Amino acid sequence: MSEQTMNFTKADYEAAIAVLGRAEEGKPVGIVNLTDEQVMVLDGVHAVQPTPMPWLETQGEIDKELVGKVALRALLGQGYVVPASRGEGQEVGIDAIPELTGTLVLRRTPQAILSIERVTSLGRHWVFCYLHEGYGILEEEVATSGHHTFSVYPEAFLGERLEKFLDPTSAAIMAGKPRTFTVPEFEAAGPTLPELSEALTVCVLSAVKVNDDMVRNVTVYSGPRGVFTLQGDVRDGVDDHLVLTEVGAGVVRGLPGKLLAA
Repeated sequence: MSEQTMNFTKADYEAAIAVLGRAEEGKPVGIVNLTDEQVMVLDGVHAVQPTPMPWLETQGEIDKELVGKVALRALLGQGYVVPASRGEGQEVGIDAIPELTGTLVLRRTPQAILSIERVTSLGRHWVFCYLHEGYGILEEEVATSGHHTFSVYPEAFLGERLEKFLDPTSAAIMAGKPRTFTVPEFEAAGPTLPELSEALTVCVLSAVKVNDDMVRNVTVYSGPRGVFTLQGDVRDGVDDHLVLTEVGAGVVRGLPGKLLAA
């Protein structure tokens, strides 16, 4: 993940620290809820987004400038942005409230990002965790409807928080022996394995660090037969094996920290 080149002011960073300062032990604290188009206009209409924009992505060719203006009207109505004078003789602009400014800064300046893409019978769902070492985590939960829910919590709460996304029915009870497959073996056997085919949720958990393009992944299957992880295994310098392992609740809770530490 390349380091961001956006420019922020001292006040922007102070707002970001204040947002993280609202974190409480043992629970996420909600900060703001935004739609795809509101995130787009606040972050820059033509900026490349770090998260999916599921509603916008299904709209086909759209006039982003027009959609952005409509989104700004909604933000003004919600009180998230306010008119601001730019000086004598200049046009009136808008300023975001500090909670919103701080959230946008945190979204663009993490040391690492941990993400979950979860697939169920209801569709896809995403969670992005922006790690700010020593300060806490900003979480962005993205629904299929295109709504982005932002919250903050301490770093120590990360594993417990993400456990409910990885294993929503608390199916992780016992651990099992790892089974190793070559990629062709898994492609042939995977669809017939009941622990995978009967899974109620399939999550791809990924971690990437600033200035490090290596993405670390683990796939988590959760269902009536338990919770199973699938990870690549490097042998003789070649990543051509996959390891399938049944895991308990402690391992599920520890997966986020393990990926970030890798």
